[in-house]
Amino acid sequence: MKKLLVLMTGAILLAGCGSMSPTVDGQTHVYTLKKKCPSLMEMDVGQVIELTLAENPSTGYGWKVNSEHQLFEIQETYQQGKSNQKNVVGSGGERVFRFTAKKPGEELIDVKHVRAWEGKPVDEWTCRVRIS
Repeated sequence: MKKLLVLMTGAILLAGCGSMSPTVDGQTHVYTLKKKCPSLMEMDVGQVIELTLAENPSTGYGWKVNSEHQLFEIQETYQQGKSNQKNVVGSGGERVFRFTAKKPGEELIDVKHVRAWEGKPVDEWTCRVRIS
């Protein structure tokens, strides 16, 4: 019985380690505002972090990358809402950021939800990344 308990505990711990850096295809790590990044994300050159965030530009708030990045190529797109109300004034959508690791090193990704004319963000997503 004790051996079974030890084996089950080990399996649970190993399963938890595998979920720290979820990937879709082995190359793309997918995150949202609710799905936080691990305390230190380990990546290889060529791998991607894809971050999808709800946004409604009609409120004046938008998601912005907070600083320049030397280790990542950043692509940003906005997708209008997927409902049948996508052409309604004031309807929201999603901002999608793709951070592609282009060279080794360590860097902090910091994305803030803020109005351009205000300095204080209402929300933030950060991820410290080590690329090898």
